[in-house]
Amino acid sequence: MSLIDKLLQMDNTTLTEMPKREVEVPRLTQVLGEPFKVVCQAIDGERYADIQKASIDLNKKGGVRNINLFDMQVLTVIDGVVEPRLKDKKLLQHFDCVTPKELVKKLFLAGEIAELSNVITELSGYDKTEEDEEEIKKQ
Repeated sequence: MSLIDKLLQMDNTTLTEMPKREVEVPRLTQVLGEPFKVVCQAIDGERYADIQKASIDLNKKGGVRNINLFDMQVLTVIDGVVEPRLKDKKLLQHFDCVTPKELVKKLFLAGEIAELSNVITELSGYDKTEEDEEEIKKQ
């Protein structure tokens, strides 16, 4: 059977389902006294590119002046954490936050933001392990 035949037999809704993973935040588990788990989900490629663009400062000639990695991670967490929904108005009001960015920075420590961003990036298909890098170096 050819790949085309296999693809034609596939249920195309399985391709549109974004991968998800539950991630526990140990510090918040300790604070709450019960497991604090967020649900992370892959981000589609266009949104992921928009997040990257929003985090890059260009000079007048169009060259990259600075890449704000932390900002990129925060934006990734905002879009990739689907439970709790970090854009929820009640949640924003409860924590006296005007924007989801403020909420993410208030809820999570920098390392937690980085870890959640890494999970979302991996779910989105951008996983690059050390083994992959070693294989590329060999070629």
